[in-house]
Parts: sequence; structure tokens; C-alpha cells
Amino acid sequence: MPLTRIVRFLLVTALAVVAGAAAESPLLAQAYPAGGFGGGANPNAPANEVTEFKGKLNGVRGNILTVTREDDVECFVMFPDELNALEFVAPALPAYLRRGMPVRFTTTLGPTGMPLTPVDKIEIIAPVNMSLIANSQKMRFTPGVNSADRHAKPNQGPMTGKVYVIGSLMMLGPNGELAVQAGKVPVQTMVAPDAKVEIRANSLALAQPGDLVTVTGFYQPPDDTKVKAERIVVTTDRVFGETPPKPERKSRKKSKEDAVEPEPAPEATSSE
Repeated sequence: MPLTRIVRFLLVTALAVVAGAAAESPLLAQAYPAGGFGGGANPNAPANEVTEFKGKLNGVRGNILTVTREDDVECFVMFPDELNALEFVAPALPAYLRRGMPVRFTTTLGPTGMPLTPVDKIEIIAPVNMSLIANSQKMRFTPGVNSADRHAKPNQGPMTGKVYVIGSLMMLGPNGELAVQAGKVPVQTMVAPDAKVEIRANSLALAQPGDLVTVTGFYQPPDDTKVKAERIVVTTDRVFGETPPKPERKSRKKSKEDAVEPEPAPEATSSE
């Protein structure tokens, strides 16, 4: 028998042995589970069921979140495929802003290419891998001044209409002056007096156990505790940039009012 045929025969035999062992061995069955998050690992799984719930974040390991639902059931939630569908959102104060921070804001440009109104919200973002961002959302992450209409055709004149400005913060002045280096384009505009500052990062680096989690995704019935997420939003009531209150110092010396006067000793009595 030629050597190539012998090798082929041995390979086929070995694969058949492994397949038979996997069918009989519980250990191998656990190592290669038939089901998965949303049934994605099993092509013969029934149609995925849609789920949406809120809960408290327990922890993050790799690309899996553990979340306690509102009915006190613990769930395992796999990250969505597109990074823009994973968000951590938190309020912040202007004091939290630092030079060089990646920021994003929207504004409307007039016919001359100048902003028509002050900026009403500054978003603090995080650098992302653009290959994990959906094409329809890349204008919100690519550094520069990008039209909000992804179907808009470039023209010879200045850009007009609603735009996303993404870049590094250069200055936020006391009178509302805002300067951002958006890619190769320096942008200067004004910020409204009541403008909001918000962290909106596609990362959970700032998340903590107990934060609120909103999940939309799919599961394979009947196990609704393993969810493949389509969207995850983690929010918190912590305000970034707030100065934590100083702990009260306890005095080691007692005040005169707190001092305890010793009780008088009982009078001695003589026995007759």
C-alpha cells in the first residue's frame, strides 16, 4: 500500500475514534458544548429568542459580563460583535477634562463653514480599533470633522450642516472657548454656559460592580441566562470630576462637656 494511502487511512481512523469518544465521553462533551451564547455554536439550534433586560453589573472577564437581572437571576452576557454597541456612560464635570483627552461633539456649520450655535455637550471618548466599528458609525469615531450624513458627497466649498468633531482637547477657557485638534484640522468654537460633559466610552475600564446594565440580545431557549448581546449600555450615578468629601477627623481629646465626672465614693459607716 503506498505511503500516502497509509497516512490517509490512519488520519481517517484517528478522526473516527475521536468522534466516537466525544459522543460517549461526558468530559469531551463538556469541552465542546453543543449549545452556546445565543445558539451560535450549534447550527441545528432553534431560532434565537430576543431578550431585553436591566440589572446590576457583577464583573467582567474577557468578553463576558456577569449581570444580576432585576429578578435576581445571574446571567452571562457576551459582548456584541461591533464595539460601538458597547458603551459606558457617566456624567462628568468640566473639572474632569484634561488637555489631550479624546473628545467628541456635534455642531451645525453654516454656509461659511462656521458653527451656528455653541456646543451643548462634550463627550469624553476612548480610542478604539476602527476595524471593530460598524461602517455606519465610523464618522463618529474617525478623528476630524465628519459629516453626520454618511451619504453626503464631498464638495469644493466649505462643509455645512450637522458634523461630528472628533479629536484631542487643546483648551477649554473660562469664558467657554473650546479648542480641539480634530485630526489635521484645528477647530475653535464656543461652549454653551449650561453645556453637559459626559463620558461615553466603548470600554468598561471605568465600570464598577453595582453599575446599571441594560442588555439587548439573543438567547437559545430554554436557557435565557446565556445571552449574546446586540447592545450593552452600562451607566452609573457616579459623577467624574467631583471632589470627594474629606473624612471628618475625630479628636482624641474629649471636650469638657463630654468628660465624665467620677461618682463620689460612698460614705463609710461604723458598726456599733
